[in-house]
Amino acid sequence: MANVQVTGAIRFSDGSSVPLLAAAMAEGTLSELQTDSGFTTVAQTLGSYAPGKTVVAGFVAAANNASYAYILRQGVILATIPIAAAGAVNMGLMAMKSVSLMPGDSIQVMAVTAADREISVYASCTDGTQQIFAVTPSGAATNTLTSVITGNGLGETLQGKTINQVFVNGPSAANVAKISSAGGVVFLDAQGSPIGAAHATAVAAAQPMPMSFNTSVQLNFALQCVTTS
Repeated sequence: MANVQVTGAIRFSDGSSVPLLAAAMAEGTLSELQTDSGFTTVAQTLGSYAPGKTVVAGFVAAANNASYAYILRQGVILATIPIAAAGAVNMGLMAMKSVSLMPGDSIQVMAVTAADREISVYASCTDGTQQIFAVTPSGAATNTLTSVITGNGLGETLQGKTINQVFVNGPSAANVAKISSAGGVVFLDAQGSPIGAAHATAVAAAQPMPMSFNTSVQLNFALQCVTTS
């Protein structure tokens, strides 16, 4: 794995924006993305740069590939940030959950290699909760996605909530072809019956877009993808 450039920007409700830059972020390691010192004098954590400002849109792109990005507050995902690989961007700053920043709020990014097999799901709920689930398949198997924050599954994490939008950030096109479950992920109830499905986008090749959903989550519900190899 290499150190790669990661860029991005955040837009605020007052119409202003701030560029983001990490000149050398390690692939496969969750890392902070700060403001671009070329425009903000010094690189700063987002919440320290703009305390009190309200985020309304954003975007993060990694040189080879990316799995997920989010604003972190005190160990909790405050808002997910749309991602892409550099050169695979069709839409710039995309609408995000509107959140007011506090000092210490930071942007966390998982940049990965172009061939990485990780698949991640952004789940947005009607009550404003946002969560990210991920797994890295390693062969023919039924793979269960878990929270990137707690390691818990779908039901334990979002019990009693209703998911109304998802992004499915997938691996390379060759590895997406090895996913037999709807070409992406399947949401299962406590009895193992499917209640939702969503196709994955190969992030290294194309920018993921949101999909509308309407799935109520209860305890012991799961989020899985089945791979053939």
